[in-house]
Amino acid sequence: MSSYSIVFFFILFASSFGQIDIAKYFKICNRTVQDVNECLVEAIQEGIIAMSGGIKELGAPPVDPYHQEEIRVEYKNNQIMATMTMKDIYVEGLKLAKVHNARLRADEDYFHLEVDITTPRVFVRGKYIGEGRYNSLRINAKGEFNTTMTDLVYTWKIDGIPEKKNNTTYMRIKSFYMRPDLGNLKAYISNDNIDSKSIIDFANNFANQNWRPLYREMLPYAQENWNKIGIRIANKIFLKVPYDQLFPEEM
Repeated sequence: MSSYSIVFFFILFASSFGQIDIAKYFKICNRTVQDVNECLVEAIQEGIIAMSGGIKELGAPPVDPYHQEEIRVEYKNNQIMATMTMKDIYVEGLKLAKVHNARLRADEDYFHLEVDITTPRVFVRGKYIGEGRYNSLRINAKGEFNTTMTDLVYTWKIDGIPEKKNNTTYMRIKSFYMRPDLGNLKAYISNDNIDSKSIIDFANNFANQNWRPLYREMLPYAQENWNKIGIRIANKIFLKVPYDQLFPEEM
């Protein structure tokens, strides 16, 4: 979910690469001024709006809805084992996000950014193929899934270190951390396999009645995935665009 919402942030800064007029899309912030955090709140909020439908000039895809081709999840806990491959995934809701605060600590040796965000509703849909086992019981299922999350509250924490290339300083992002809190979650999966239909119906009811402990248990797996995606996407920008162009010291 929120792992897709981070895409807009890194792509919007790509507009400082080449001859693109980045001021068309969002406000530029000087990292050394006192009000840089206030500036970043406005810049990131503008970026959400600009990126929601994509920006052809940047070659940037729409982020609302954001499309991902495939995710594979594996879960093991005592006698329970499950694998699920999700395909053709769409995530909707980012354009309604509200940026509340930003905190930047950045110099020539270190980069750390935190962004506080709330999103009223995120809707995820896609297709899946799954296999599960509980003791000697085995099930196979495939079909469609959707998840609705409401009242999301989360903070992005992004860390990087400088890297020199041809006497120019770039910033290599080394870590992306996010732990969303949710007001509510409702999930549904269909099942084309008639033999396991009753089990999937039970799983739907159980998951929706017990979503909070299940969410906490699955969160480390999701965070690991978000970290990999965030680092990969961020470095496509930060390792191409000089640091002083992304966050200038002087305007």
